Amino acid sequence: MKVRVHHNGDDVFIAWKPDGFIARCRGFALLRRRNGVEEVVSTWVGFEGDQAADGERRASTNWPIQKYQWTDYMASPGDRLAYRVLAMVGPDKANLRPDPAACSSWTPEVTLSHIVEPGVEVLFNRGIVASQWVARRLGVTDHDLQNAALDKVIATPGDPLRDYLAGPLGARLTELLVSAAKQRRHVYAALYEFDDPELMAALLKLRKRAHVVLANGSVKKKGEDQNAEARGTLAATVDLHDRMCSPRALGHNKFLVVCDKDGTPRWVWTGSQNWTMTGLCTQANNSVLIDDPALAAEYRHQWDLLRDAGDATPQSLRDSNTTAHDHAVGAVGVRLWFTPTTEFADLDDARQIVADAQRAVLFLMFNPGSRDSLLNAIIDLSRTEHAAGRLYIRGVVNQDPSTTANPVQLFDQQNREKADYEVVLPAAIDTPTEFFRKEIKKLDRAFAMVHSKVILVDPLGPKPVVLTGSHNLGPKASNVNDENLLVIRDAPGLASAYATNIMAVYNQYRWRFRRHLQPPARRWKGLVDADGWQNGYLKPGGAALREIDFWVGA
Repeated sequence: MKVRVHHNGDDVFIAWKPDGFIARCRGFALLRRRNGVEEVVSTWVGFEGDQAADGERRASTNWPIQKYQWTDYMASPGDRLAYRVLAMVGPDKANLRPDPAACSSWTPEVTLSHIVEPGVEVLFNRGIVASQWVARRLGVTDHDLQNAALDKVIATPGDPLRDYLAGPLGARLTELLVSAAKQRRHVYAALYEFDDPELMAALLKLRKRAHVVLANGSVKKKGEDQNAEARGTLAATVDLHDRMCSPRALGHNKFLVVCDKDGTPRWVWTGSQNWTMTGLCTQANNSVLIDDPALAAEYRHQWDLLRDAGDATPQSLRDSNTTAHDHAVGAVGVRLWFTPTTEFADLDDARQIVADAQRAVLFLMFNPGSRDSLLNAIIDLSRTEHAAGRLYIRGVVNQDPSTTANPVQLFDQQNREKADYEVVLPAAIDTPTEFFRKEIKKLDRAFAMVHSKVILVDPLGPKPVVLTGSHNLGPKASNVNDENLLVIRDAPGLASAYATNIMAVYNQYRWRFRRHLQPPARRWKGLVDADGWQNGYLKPGGAALREIDFWVGA
């Protein structure tokens, strides 16, 4: 049995493939060796008809996994981990045992770390609130009560649920600010939104060593300010500069430069995560932290340009942005774009990267727009013949662009004729079942459920490419708004981390999204007490088998 493991420093994605159909197999058990101690991974759903207590988990030897991939959310940063997959066979669900002929060896041990390449860290939060563990933790099912409970949680620094939702991303950003204050470093931030109390407290401790360009968020009328409260709090303490450019444009950056003790730019933090309670806790977000003085100096220079521009976007700023900045961080190639650019220079560069995909494209998007976006480029790619075979394309889009005035053909059958293309929208379980509680659809104050803006090209190939930053991957982000976009090449550890995160978000929503499209009588009700569940996955020439082959490297 072939087994491959990927991780992002927090979660672990395991994929496997047996030699073929396994007679009497009811699924797979997954064993975990954590820091030298062997454990059986538990699962959350049982066989159809099983009576389960609310929130009950059972060992995967009892409730086996009836698919060929799994995300282990019970791992923790710093763990040393290895996995083994066992086929569970027997005449029925009550009499299962491992099949010695259909078991894998232990995988090579990995240590979970957010340092994925020398000088490069990648951080993710755990902001998927449409989930069973959040529903059970809140303890209520009424939508308004769920919102009120979650509102209180995310507004309370130190609350255990808030800390868990913010995850490694929230902890690392707070740590950066606290450490900078203790070591009397200067920081330079360009921010779109700001309302998080923990980040506010940490930033204020830097006093005049904190230099902030603060935009006014997204407003409908000139002079309105979504960040009025934060601006008032910061004004007397930090070095604050206003950029009130909305509604003409969005000052959409979320970057932070941390200087060395002598004031030289040293580290840069950027990504999709706004400095808000919802950005930390209730949306899927990502950030990277790069230790490279030359790259940090580019961001520091851009901060100066934004400060000097005030509320305007002068042609000089646009001209400066239209030239990409190429750097090497060790063996990793990094191209940096700031926007707005002239004639979509950044978007043209990114489109070519998508068009050059050889094997796969994975992505998470918030709202790329309905015309000429990189989502459109991916759809165009799915309709193109590739000599190497069908491309593997998986993604999640926060908003449905197929219902806009200029609809994107997100679910058109043409997208699947030449590629293994599957894209889903966020969804929640709206009616309870034997194994599931009703889930919170979204926090009323938060428009986004998936807020990351990430494209990953050929993650398992010799030349993976990651696109990430604040850039919404569409023409408005390119031509109107303040943004930053990183194109990171030749970083297999980074690609593996983003693949883990994208597939965790995709698999979280895939079943929920499809469930909404099915009539109640046809909805999944539990594991199948027979071996026929394998047929759909192992059909020769089928998309499911190609997906299995992709993840195990066949």
